Amino acid sequence: MLRAVRWLALDVGARRVGAAVCDRDERVATPLPALPFTGADALAAAVARLLGEREIEGVVVGVPETRDGASRGEARVAAVLAALRARLAVPVEAVDERGTTAAAEAALRDAGVPPGRRRGLVDGVAAQLILETFLELRQRRRPVAVDPPTGGC
Repeated sequence: MLRAVRWLALDVGARRVGAAVCDRDERVATPLPALPFTGADALAAAVARLLGEREIEGVVVGVPETRDGASRGEARVAAVLAALRARLAVPVEAVDERGTTAAAEAALRDAGVPPGRRRGLVDGVAAQLILETFLELRQRRRPVAVDPPTGGC
């Protein structure tokens, strides 16, 4: 049975990295302020600090994939995954991030967030969507506890 873990999700961009964290029950994902992206190793160091500060037990990285399931070859994301896996002593997972930035922008627009403010929030909301997708996939893999039948047969 999968045990609940506090996860950190990352949406890696060319200049900023969206981040989101979930609660210990894996039910609620909350965006965090974006991290600057200055390279894979620097990001891995920043994530290592976050692990201790927020008691994070696993990391999820959004990977852009095409409709046929093949990665678009994002060298930046591949380098981040490699750096995180080399530096961290926690699980580092990858999940399809297709459409998360557009969905985040739409959600912020629909919520009435002004365009100038959206720019600062979209990365975290995209990471939140990545984390929600990952948690949903984990939930599907968990076996359902069934109470034993009562009474005699």
